Amino acid sequence: MNKIKWLAGIVILASIGYLFVWQSTNSEKAPQAQSYQATLEQERKAKDRFFQQDKDSPIEDKAKFTGLHYYPVNEAWNIEATLTRLRSGQQFSISMTGGETETYEPYGNVNFEKDGKKVSLKIFINKEGVLFLPFKDATAGKDTYGAGRYLDLDQSSVHDNHIHLDFNRAYQPYCAYNHTFTCPIPPAENFIPLAVTAGEKL
Repeated sequence: MNKIKWLAGIVILASIGYLFVWQSTNSEKAPQAQSYQATLEQERKAKDRFFQQDKDSPIEDKAKFTGLHYYPVNEAWNIEATLTRLRSGQQFSISMTGGETETYEPYGNVNFEKDGKKVSLKIFINKEGVLFLPFKDATAGKDTYGAGRYLDLDQSSVHDNHIHLDFNRAYQPYCAYNHTFTCPIPPAENFIPLAVTAGEKL
């Protein structure tokens, strides 16, 4: 089974796009909404090209690939959460879709409130310094991949004890498109008791 390649291609697109949007949040209100929407559309078109053309794409029949599907952009899921950092060097075992486990380093716990529900999630950091948030929500197995979705974040999204989570950039793992890949399964504590109607869908 192939190792997951969520650091190849997709993470690059997500990180570049995230930095662009984070900078735009400091601009004036009027152009912000248009710039945000346009940036997301550009990122999604770039990812479609990657999936259709790149040798590392999980799509097997690229000739029939017509593009990924997304929820409409939902700014209500562009969230500023609180972050509690954890001591570095800790280890956390995460189950993989192939049946094995892998060890991740917890970076911190993120907390926010949405629609009257308190949400607490664990975020991880990899060797390349990318923050990784695997999660599952009420859309899993219906509109989105049953095992859950991911967010990749640059450390510039962290400011003091806050972190910017844009679920419009939530994506499905490669194993949602190709059974030969094995991917991390979000831990039980990373279940969001809401339908996250933002980001990539089936």
